[in-house]
Amino acid sequence: MMRTFAVVSLLAILSGCSSEPAKPVVPSNTQVPATKPAAPVAVSPVPPAIVESEAQRLGRGLKLLSGKSVYFSYDDYSVKAEFQDLIKQHLELLKASPSFSLTVEGNADERGSVEYNLALGQKRAEAVKRNLKMLGLPEAKVEAISYGKEKPRAVCHEEKCWAENRRVDFEYKKASGSK
Repeated sequence: MMRTFAVVSLLAILSGCSSEPAKPVVPSNTQVPATKPAAPVAVSPVPPAIVESEAQRLGRGLKLLSGKSVYFSYDDYSVKAEFQDLIKQHLELLKASPSFSLTVEGNADERGSVEYNLALGQKRAEAVKRNLKMLGLPEAKVEAISYGKEKPRAVCHEEKCWAENRRVDFEYKKASGSK
């Protein structure tokens, strides 16, 4: 009997515990108050727009593009499709910085003669310049030069370094005649 009483008591306790809270019963003729509107948030006056100087804009853009170059295959100077976005980013940066100009610097790996690598670096720089001009950059805003094999980025004597050195770099400078 004691055991039966304990089981019944336990069942009564468990049936009284529900996992869902009881919903209040609202008579149909009673209106439920609408939720109270949120208090207005105090908005401080908008500070005057901070004007970014051209040099600051250029600096910010260069930070994003820093160390990014256009790379080339061995003994080749055609610009690969994968670098078109990078060239467009440089074009947009130049458009936003009208008192600056750009020098595209062609480079080659260490293989080949000095003269050959200077010519190949020049062809690579001219190819990037041609792409910029086709996108609308005026001729006066970009100069193409070659360093040949004189400015290697990597100095080992194997393909991974040679591939790193077959490139065109971007160098910005204050355009002559700009304040």
